[in-house]
Amino acid sequence: MVDLDATSVTHRLGVVRHAPQEAVPIDLTHQFHGVRVTSPLVTAVLVATTSDPSTAAVAIDHAVRNGSVDPASLQLALPEPPARGSRRARLVVAALDARHESVGESYTAVRLVELGVGPAQPQYGFRLPDGTLRRVDFWIPSLGVVLEFDGQQKYVDPTMLAGRDAAQVLWQEKIREDQLRALPGVRTVIRVTWWHLADPERLRTLLRQHGIRV
Repeated sequence: MVDLDATSVTHRLGVVRHAPQEAVPIDLTHQFHGVRVTSPLVTAVLVATTSDPSTAAVAIDHAVRNGSVDPASLQLALPEPPARGSRRARLVVAALDARHESVGESYTAVRLVELGVGPAQPQYGFRLPDGTLRRVDFWIPSLGVVLEFDGQQKYVDPTMLAGRDAAQVLWQEKIREDQLRALPGVRTVIRVTWWHLADPERLRTLLRQHGIRV
């Protein structure tokens, strides 16, 4: 929140209070149910400069997907180094992409940036020899790596199961993965879960197990 009487940024009980002079110019004409709020762009700047990069990237990526925030405009609005939070904010911006289709993909993208892996192309489409299109969460061409965020939802959510049971989904995922590995240029397929993303070192270990030096 922006406290017009504050003189510095403070963190207390999960609430971050921002002093107006430490933010980009604040337009006080925005309202939500009669309450004055900062614009999406200003909010994104504040979140990017003061929150953990993974938290900020997930929140701002959602705004990018729905068109509320433009990454290029956000980049221009960020404070210049060595201002407080400027480095972490630029890390967050580097992970944003409207093509990310879920929180898991947003989370994965920022972790890859943090570890210096990439560039990764989201929602990349591979054409199989029979003409079938296989779309993957991330393709890292410099490494020959397909990276998929593997959430539990696809195996238990009735909507995503679409009449199949979990065993059928697992079998179809195996066939799909074998097809991808058989393509020229694809060295390996890596599946990332929430457990890996929660701790960057777990993800680093997983990547190293697949021969990626991070």
